[in-house]
Amino acid sequence: MRIIIGEHAGFCFGVKRADETAFACAQEGLNAVTLGPLIHNPQEVERLRRAGIPSVESVDEVGDGQTMIIRSHGVAPSVYEQARARGLSVIDATCPHVAKIHDLVARYSEQGDAVIIVGEADHPEVRGIAGWAKGPVLMIPDVETAASIPVPDRALVIAQTTLREESFQRVLEVLEPRIRELTVRKTICGATEHRQEEARQLARTADVMVIVGGKNSSNTTKLAETCKGLCSRSYLAEVPEDLCGEMFRGAATVGVTAGASTPQWLLDQVVDRIRSLAEGVGSES
Repeated sequence: MRIIIGEHAGFCFGVKRADETAFACAQEGLNAVTLGPLIHNPQEVERLRRAGIPSVESVDEVGDGQTMIIRSHGVAPSVYEQARARGLSVIDATCPHVAKIHDLVARYSEQGDAVIIVGEADHPEVRGIAGWAKGPVLMIPDVETAASIPVPDRALVIAQTTLREESFQRVLEVLEPRIRELTVRKTICGATEHRQEEARQLARTADVMVIVGGKNSSNTTKLAETCKGLCSRSYLAEVPEDLCGEMFRGAATVGVTAGASTPQWLLDQVVDRIRSLAEGVGSES
């Protein structure tokens, strides 16, 4: 069995930066917490907790004297204001690409544009971006919403950074005839696009696809959906034990990719599991 691992599988720049920042705090013995799970990978969040950096769900839960780490998804300005009001130390690990979107939203909304975010309304990145708008904000998850929701005459439209390009384009096709003055800014992360395209290429040729990552990860589940559409034997594995030998029976080629919040150590464990299972079903690796 041939195993092909995508070059773009695993941590993107922003997630890697946030992860390294948090573990550096742990190594320094800093009394710190992350505001929300640092990344959408339960295993890495647990590893960070064991290292001494747990997560909390609100600024109110940060203890006096603790340092608050802002995760790569970013937050609304109100969160910084809450932290300042309490005199908390803050380490900002917001992805630089997301921070640029914050600036973009603030600038256009100050000029009177409504802001339309194409993405999942309950995603922390989307909630954070929405908080930077000075006026109306619309969150559009799909084409159906784009066609039915009341829209303004003038708006800036952006995308959640992990959105699939085709999903963004489909929503734009619906919005453009409906909004008289629409400014489009492409904010899908380049790493997301590269990972998705690479996954498509792998899925077209592989007998089996394995997508490694947290089941609570938006970009990981989108990768799995993309692969499933091209390779019926596509499996999402959060941990190695999610895989069994029958998944690989008769497979000559296995493609492996991973979401942007999947650490390398977990990707390695899953690949080791695939090799072990391949031997069990009589394949050669």
